[in-house]
Amino acid sequence: MDKLKIEYCLQTLPKVSRTFAPTIRMLPKGLNIPVTVAYLLCRIADTVEDSAELTVAQKEKLLQIFISIFKSENPQESVNLFLDKIQPMPRKTADEELAYNLTTVLEVFWGFSRIMRKHIAFWVIEMSQGMRKYAQSSHKRRFTFLKSMKELDEYTYYVAGTVGYLLTELFSFYSKKITPAIKEKLEKLAESFGKGLQMVNIIRDMTMDLRRGQSYIPDELLSKYRLSRNTIFEKENADRVEELFNELIRNAVKHLDLALDYILLIPKNETRIRLFCMLPLFWALRTLQKIQANTLALLGSEKVKIPRSLIRKEFYLALINMNSNWLMRRHYLNIRDSFNPVALSSVS
Repeated sequence: MDKLKIEYCLQTLPKVSRTFAPTIRMLPKGLNIPVTVAYLLCRIADTVEDSAELTVAQKEKLLQIFISIFKSENPQESVNLFLDKIQPMPRKTADEELAYNLTTVLEVFWGFSRIMRKHIAFWVIEMSQGMRKYAQSSHKRRFTFLKSMKELDEYTYYVAGTVGYLLTELFSFYSKKITPAIKEKLEKLAESFGKGLQMVNIIRDMTMDLRRGQSYIPDELLSKYRLSRNTIFEKENADRVEELFNELIRNAVKHLDLALDYILLIPKNETRIRLFCMLPLFWALRTLQKIQANTLALLGSEKVKIPRSLIRKEFYLALINMNSNWLMRRHYLNIRDSFNPVALSSVS
């Protein structure tokens, strides 16, 4: 495997993900590079789906070609076609530059064992098929992007639940300590592990997305609280807006509760895998805690962020609590119980 190409992947990761780059680096050597490459491949699909310069037809075509790369016995033809069809997209951002360097990422991917490639390819295909289904155009964004909570759940499955399953495959392939029995239990919770983190991102970025003409708030939920994507910003609707956000928070916490169960199943002596999973969970829970303390702050122009001091605090607490399921659950519940009871009243 070409060391320069591996180095490209490792150096590109923090440019396209501030959240996951530090935690992926914590993984053991046998997982660090495969998870990095899997993440970058998923990121390329996401970059195509999210591009403001590509039409819906262009996105659907590109994602179909991208999928064919992982299905073909002779993928180079599909790679060349992808790089040709992606030309309307600029190379201004790190994400866009990554997409143009698909060949470099794939050469590292093709250096993995056949079984490793199979695990990664299956879930990259599944994610890309979902992104193809939900692709939008910035030239004519469909504000009624998601009609129901069921569609929101399906969307989060494709963009994040798939990642939970992918990680489970890689963890169990790497670790002999993750027995078939443990893997079976992990698989039942893997979807929620991914969905919970994605729901926090959706809630945190919801109004910023609205301002740029994109919405992940289902029509069904807006109708329930007698709101629209425009009236959500009006002060007289503040109480109903808060109720809407609290329902989404309940949905996210439901998945995060299961994500905690997922982590607690990982053998304690797989400390690096545990740490990799724990930190995003607790950072996400802290983000929800901050949002729920002042839900209407989401309607402001500034992105909701937890302070660096709290990020560091959770890192040190993770190191302390990592080998004790009881301490980890207690810490999780202490944060969760600090939420406004109204927001979590219907979460078991």
